[in-house]
Parts: sequence; structure tokens; C-alpha cells
Amino acid sequence: MKKAVVYGGGNIGRGFIGKVFADSDFEVVFLDIMPVIIEEMNRRGSYTVRIVSNEGQQDTLVQPVRAVDASTDQAVSEIASCDIMATAVGVNVLPRIAPIIAKGIALRMEEKGGPLDIILCENQLEADILMRGWIYDCLNDAQKAWAEKNLGLIEASIGRMVPPLTPEMRAADPLLICVEPYSELPVDREAFKGEIPDLVGLIPYAPFEFYIKRKLFLHNGGHAVCAYLGKRKGYTYIWEAIADPEIYQAAKAAMDASAKALVAKFGEEIRKNVEDNVVDLLFRFQNRALKDTVARVGADPVRKLRRNDRIVGAALFCLEQGVDPSPILQGIAAALRFDQEGDPSAPALQKDLEEKGIDHVIAHYMGLTPDEPLYAMIKEVYEESK
Repeated sequence: MKKAVVYGGGNIGRGFIGKVFADSDFEVVFLDIMPVIIEEMNRRGSYTVRIVSNEGQQDTLVQPVRAVDASTDQAVSEIASCDIMATAVGVNVLPRIAPIIAKGIALRMEEKGGPLDIILCENQLEADILMRGWIYDCLNDAQKAWAEKNLGLIEASIGRMVPPLTPEMRAADPLLICVEPYSELPVDREAFKGEIPDLVGLIPYAPFEFYIKRKLFLHNGGHAVCAYLGKRKGYTYIWEAIADPEIYQAAKAAMDASAKALVAKFGEEIRKNVEDNVVDLLFRFQNRALKDTVARVGADPVRKLRRNDRIVGAALFCLEQGVDPSPILQGIAAALRFDQEGDPSAPALQKDLEEKGIDHVIAHYMGLTPDEPLYAMIKEVYEESK
């Protein structure tokens, strides 16, 4: 049986890419640092993924699986000998795991192993470029030359939503993961160094920039607009917000604008793809079983208001493609008023709005200059929303 290594046994690691590998007839080896994950997985040789929707739930067993302490020499050996690999650790953790992966690559080269393709399940623009830099920092010239020919770092677009578990559920089963039914895995077709694997749900595509932008501007952007408008109306859950006809129409209009821009950029052949994706997302946002909150989806508005992120970035992308970004501006104005208690960045944003004003916030947080059309558009909609 072929072996897949997954660096990270968290929500996406277990709930998505690990299951994809197991469903595709791979033995799955997780590299993690959490003792409970390692011990339980090795004791059982399996774990449960619960697929939840408004129609009910279904438990599936993921197997065969085992786990290895990521800080050990065995982890290096697993990387050196696997058939394919994935990371699912979060963008901020990638630099910390690069040295271990580099050791695995060096050992693979020493043992004359074949190419290694690593699917980066991180939803980070240019994750492949960043990761290659961190790995190369730990390799010598000969190892870098080998990696140039044999190391594939594959960008992926991860769209599966994973709801939080209650403390009671975690206590009953520390390996349980709940997920929505959606399970597509778009990846950068041109980044593979070995043969493209036959994985369940895999969509190899080029140019992959299309799927990166689709995920960021349609999924993340539409989700954020729903959350920020939902907060303004006092809703707790995303499903409550999207059930409000005004919010539904506002989110749809914002997503439709981004969809038009995507078609303008990538051509008519992707029109049905993006239009179907908008319909699918609006349906998936209604999944009550996800129990996804407005506070979580809208969390950290400072990050989500950056010029290269989901809503300001979407508005800029629309302008670049000659599409009116007005439907997105309502979400941006609501994000500027997101005053969620306990949020990591909302209080600072509100303080700056009150003390320094909207011009400072647009320039400082969004990185826009007064000569950019979006600057005045955002300022006008924000002032009108007072």
C-alpha cells in the first residue's frame, strides 16, 4: 500500500486531506506534536469523520492511519520514504516545520528516492514560494539542486468548512472531526514533479491563480460579508444571517461582482464554474449543523480588511477588471463597524476610527492611497452608513 504523510493532525489534516488520502487507498501517517492525537491514533489505527448537514449526519471511519511525533528522527524517515505528502498546519507554523521537511528531503536524496510532491493545504497566496524559501534555508547547494528537480510544492484551495466541537464531544472522542459534505480539492496542476496522483476529489488546474482568487473572493469574501452584515443585525450564527433576505441578497450581489471579475480575467470558459460556485456557497452557508458563528467568520477584521485579502482585495480586483465593486462596499463598511467583544483586532480598529478617523484607517489598515478610486468609494459608503 502506498504511504501518504500529513504534517498536522488538526481540523483540515484529519477532516479533509487525511480522509482524501485514505479514501484513495493510501496508508496515512500523521506528523504531530500533540500526545493525545499520537497515542489515540496509534491505539486505534483509525478515527471518525462526521459529515454534518441540515439533513442529518453520517459517521465514516478513516483508516489505516498512524501517527508519529513530528520532532523525532522517525518523522524525517517517514518523509523520506512516502509516496506523497501534505501540510495542514496553518500559515504561521510553516516556517517551523520547514527544517524537519528539509531533513526528510536530504535523506530522500541520500537514499536515492524519487520526486516528492507536497500538497500545501494552507489557503495562503504563494504558499509554494514561501515554503520553498524556508526549506531551502535548511539545505546545502547540492540538496537545493536536487529539490529544484524533484520537490513539488503544490498550492491547494481548501474549501471544506469544519465546525467547532463542543468540549463534551472532544472529551468523548479526541479524534472526532465534524465536516460539511463538500470535499473538492483543486490543486496547481503545473507544480507536480512526479505523476499527478489519483486522489478522490482532486481537481488539477492551470492557471491555478483562478482557484486561489475564486476561494478568496467568492468563498471567503462572501462569508465575510455575511458575517459583518449579520453582526450589524445582531445575529449569532451564519445560518441565521444568510436566512435574512437582505443579507442573502447583499452577499449574493458581492459574490456576483467578484464572479464577473473572474470571468473578465480568466475568460468565458469559467463562467459556469463561478456561477455554480456562488449558488453552492450560498446553499452551504445555510448549513445549521456547522454552527458557524458570525464572531468566528468575522474575527480579526484588521487582517480581513487588508488590500490583498477577501473584501478590499475583491473590490480592487473588480476595479482592475472593469467591474463595479459597489456591492462589496456594503460589506467593507460593516467590517469597519465590527465591534465584537474579545476579538483580537476589532477594539484597536474601533479606537483608531474614533480617534484618528476613517482616512487614517483606510490608509493604514487597507493600504490604499487617496489617488486610488476605491479610497473615496469606501470613505463615502462608510460615512453614509453612520
